[in-house]
Amino acid sequence: MKLDCLVIQFAKFPRLGGVKTRLKSLLNDDGCYQLHLELMQRVNANLKTSGIFNILSLDQLGDHEVINKLAKHSPILLQQGDDLGQKMQHAMQWGLARAKQVIIVGSDCPVLSKQHLLEVQAQLQSHDHVFIPAEDGGYVLIASTECFEPVYSDIAWGSDQVLAQTKNKLKQGNKKVSFLSQLWDVDRPEDYQRLVDLYPNWPEL
Repeated sequence: MKLDCLVIQFAKFPRLGGVKTRLKSLLNDDGCYQLHLELMQRVNANLKTSGIFNILSLDQLGDHEVINKLAKHSPILLQQGDDLGQKMQHAMQWGLARAKQVIIVGSDCPVLSKQHLLEVQAQLQSHDHVFIPAEDGGYVLIASTECFEPVYSDIAWGSDQVLAQTKNKLKQGNKKVSFLSQLWDVDRPEDYQRLVDLYPNWPEL
């Protein structure tokens, strides 16, 4: 019997010098590493408050204290594919074999809340796809009741054209889509400053 909804949290396996690299001008390698760990845990905790079953999808497997802690309540799925689109497509297909609705989120948006997830669930009752746009031109969340392959290929991942290109593909496919209010994620130095302004108790890096 399928789950009603499944949330898949995407994250890079914690690697010193290999995460949050766009923030190296502000934080050193260790600071980027610690920020990645904190964001991954914060997003996971926010997802848990929704009551929706969630898993953690990583780009590699390995032994790590934080990953081991999260794995106690969020089963681990290995990402498969050569780029972000292929990895998300595989995760969406995998999820829809197990749930009627699948939500994929990154680990960069600490303001994604229970309320957002419940609104996404509600919108999926009458839409094929639901997105929460990001302020940088991408999106922080994609949710679907089907795997529409065109939205996962020929997209300029990491650019400010991601959402626009995705919208065009959905329009061409005549899909019923809902776009919720945009949020922001932590990718650039100005995003980090916004983060610490919003959360004064955020761990100092």
